[in-house]
Amino acid sequence: MAEDSDDTTPGPDGPDRRERLLNLLAALIETRSGLTREDLTTNPTLGYPSGAIAARRAFERDKATLRAMGVPLRDVVDGLETRYTVQPDEYYLPDLELTDDELAALHVAVTAIGLGNSAGEGALMKLGGLEGEGSTPIAELPFADVLAPLFEASRHRCVVEFIYRGRTREMEPWGLTSKFGHWYIVGLDHGADDMRVFRVDRIDDDDITVGPTDAFTVPPDFRAETYLEDRPWDYGGGRATSITVRVDAGYEIAFLQAVGPEVAVDQDTDGSVQVRIVAVEPAAVVNLVLGFLDHAEIIDPPNVRAMIVTALEAWVA
Repeated sequence: MAEDSDDTTPGPDGPDRRERLLNLLAALIETRSGLTREDLTTNPTLGYPSGAIAARRAFERDKATLRAMGVPLRDVVDGLETRYTVQPDEYYLPDLELTDDELAALHVAVTAIGLGNSAGEGALMKLGGLEGEGSTPIAELPFADVLAPLFEASRHRCVVEFIYRGRTREMEPWGLTSKFGHWYIVGLDHGADDMRVFRVDRIDDDDITVGPTDAFTVPPDFRAETYLEDRPWDYGGGRATSITVRVDAGYEIAFLQAVGPEVAVDQDTDGSVQVRIVAVEPAAVVNLVLGFLDHAEIIDPPNVRAMIVTALEAWVA
């Protein structure tokens, strides 16, 4: 059964995924009659995994990535086989006849946001070359291989499955957005049966699976950015944990403004309050409580209380 191994890691001499995508695109452009999936996954220059299941999954991800990048990938059924090709006249850009000033303006715009790779410069080269000095990036957004298939899945309403911090998640990707210098995917987590926010660069890009199109409907009033308020304890893949925090009288208003109106609050006889926060990132609640010094204290659960004790001991060490 070793031939069906799900190991998608290239061998020591094999190409990484970016190189494989480039080689795959070149093969699809060069073919006239089209190539079958078997033709491509058994081509040693492309470096697909040796197991049939792993090779198929890797190829399906690569197809989704190319299409999300705007590559006009054709699949034509020929008898019992499907052949894949990219027509050069559909892929290559015509000469847009941009002036030097227009290229310079594009250069400034593209370099204003750093994506952690050379994708922007590559696109500019296709448009006619780099003109002008560009600019120092005003923001940095790390590039992740899973961005393209996630955008494609969100656009076509496909359920995705991926590994996040060692756990398999099945999610309806309602939308992607960026904040705090990172990309986030927002949607309905089937396992939790609730909305979740995941940081894209923490997804294991070797194991993302995209399901059929039109598998779910997004509410018309949905806005991904509304889930990215300054409450980092909402972001992550852990199980939701109820954390009880005791806040001294006189500090409860500021604390409640920080955690939002949906938390449960109990008033004590001495004027203090006990606030229950549902969090998937307990460390973020610990950081919030530390900002209130000795005027806020985590009461429960014990493992989260231990986290703040450890942090305080490190301060005084």
